[in-house]
Amino acid sequence: MNLFKQLAIATSLSLIVLAQPLFGQTTVKLDSIQVTASRISSTVSESGKHVSVITQADIREMPVTSVDELLRTLPGINMNSRQGFGVQADVGIRGSTYSQVLFMLDNVPLNDPLTAHFNTNIPISLAEIGQIELIRGPSSASFGADAVGGVVHIKTKMYMEKEVNRTGGIVSYAVADVATGQNNLLSGDAAVELQKNRWRLSASLRTLSSDGERLVNPGFDAGVSPDEFYNNYFNQTSMSASFSYRLADDWSFYVRGGVEDRDFSARYFYTRSEFDESVEEITSRWILSSITRDTGNQRTEFNASWRQVDDIFDFNSRIGIPANEHTTDRYFLNLSHQITTGQVGAGPARIMGGAQLTNKQIVSTDRGNHDEVMGGIYLITQLNPIDRLNMTVSSRVQFDAQSNAQFLPQLSTSYDLGDVTLRGSAGRAIRVGDFTERFISSQIPNLAPGRNIGNPDLEPEKSYSFDAGADWRPASQTILSVTGFYRTSTNLIDYILTNSNNITNADNLQPNENYFYSQNISEAQTSGIEFQASQQVRLSASQSLGIDAGYTFIRTSAETGEVSKYIANHPSHQLSLGLRASVGRFLINSQSSYRVRSSETAQVIGAVVPDSYFVTNLNIEARLMNRATIYTQILNLTDTQYQEILGPPMPGRWVMGGLRFRIQ
Repeated sequence: MNLFKQLAIATSLSLIVLAQPLFGQTTVKLDSIQVTASRISSTVSESGKHVSVITQADIREMPVTSVDELLRTLPGINMNSRQGFGVQADVGIRGSTYSQVLFMLDNVPLNDPLTAHFNTNIPISLAEIGQIELIRGPSSASFGADAVGGVVHIKTKMYMEKEVNRTGGIVSYAVADVATGQNNLLSGDAAVELQKNRWRLSASLRTLSSDGERLVNPGFDAGVSPDEFYNNYFNQTSMSASFSYRLADDWSFYVRGGVEDRDFSARYFYTRSEFDESVEEITSRWILSSITRDTGNQRTEFNASWRQVDDIFDFNSRIGIPANEHTTDRYFLNLSHQITTGQVGAGPARIMGGAQLTNKQIVSTDRGNHDEVMGGIYLITQLNPIDRLNMTVSSRVQFDAQSNAQFLPQLSTSYDLGDVTLRGSAGRAIRVGDFTERFISSQIPNLAPGRNIGNPDLEPEKSYSFDAGADWRPASQTILSVTGFYRTSTNLIDYILTNSNNITNADNLQPNENYFYSQNISEAQTSGIEFQASQQVRLSASQSLGIDAGYTFIRTSAETGEVSKYIANHPSHQLSLGLRASVGRFLINSQSSYRVRSSETAQVIGAVVPDSYFVTNLNIEARLMNRATIYTQILNLTDTQYQEILGPPMPGRWVMGGLRFRIQ
């Protein structure tokens, strides 16, 4: 590590120590912002979980271009990206695999049935996001399968305000953010909203494209490609529109739909071969809706959604390898009813019962055609049995075609001591194997040895998780948090080199050859600790300082031997630091991270995952008038050369500038 990086890290650590008496930016979020960590709305401090909330104001000011970059700044997140700018990122929580995190948009799941690599393909404009809730820890009892490490719930402003009834004439506004930068980067993010009395209408457009960086082509040196260099280009466009209407004083209707297109270089995303010249195109169409009736003591909500994703993956058509084509459909229904009772102990109880149904379908050239249904029924109760004590008891019976019915219980508690809130939770969660893990390469005749082959008989992954923590608020604008966690998992899915003579559920393999066969073979124990601190200090009417710091330690082990890198592909230590200074019309915001992890190398393509790396992103902006702001962002200020997934390099230093404005 060079001297500049060492000084940057030392400065960051010094600022954390000096700022200990000042932390507290998230105090308001703990005490007043409503979240749905268990489906039932509550404050963060009542939820019994370690929940982080990113607001629209945070999104505007941070040096980020996508949702996964927002999440990277939070403790407990283990991120493995294959490119910047939201092209593709695998998100884990508390050491979970990227498949063990449930992504949701406006109370419906986003996880793609083909592969969890697509989970961060968030199909809406950043300008439309009202808040993002990061719910750490198991949540399968409330939300269903895949919520093992936690839940990322993205809520649009329209969904959060769908029951608001405004009076008077038409209210309208539009926001836009346009930028350009190195490597022919073009970025646009815009949203418009109209509202009057009982109805609201919004539309948004997001586009992001670049020629990418010019990189040395390992295939040229190996003599398998005529091109000495290649570019890791990307093009992303999404359009969305929504409508909400107050049908009556206690009834509301909400619908949102959109389309998204992605086209990008996927070279070395999934292989370490010098023949890899992969490009990928992903198109999605989706619609979601909700009908809500809220009478005060009773609340009913019905959610319905459909999402179709077309994926074309071309590994190297130049040498005659045909592209893989997949189309997946996911249909989702959820019905819940909540009752608020009279006094039960020290306060009213809130009881929610519900059921959900999911249908997943795939048509694929190499995975075949499949159609399956899964669902569950759940019961959630929030109690205040004695003064200062909050409890949430959740249970679910989950059904799917791959196994017997699963019982998923969970308990979350918090106790308010005034300046300190104690919290803890325990629960059971599962994850069902996706179409790739179960059917990859099943339709390729006479499959070549060494390829991956799916296992249609996979059982769900199962886990038990426990955590305990405390939030201390020594002053009105100060908060310090610490959480310890532990998870034990069985039936973990991994690809193991297996002789074809021992694979009985695939008929396209060559005799007595070895293949990477997906199996329920692993057990693992994950433990760790999270620290978080935050502060915003108002120096004067026009001057303020803010600081957010976090540290996460994660360790994954197994009694049966070494855990595979697929299951334990997370940093062991990660430190994050956000600094914010506002003086008059000027704002400076930096986000820095330092990560320690196991190093990896692939000499055939010259790929290296370093054992540690430090990255800083910087945003500098000036408000030109009340509704316009000009800014400059420098991503990877230190020009760190690193990879998080062995193969595709992360971007080096990247400078961009833009204009953000609002019309009302």
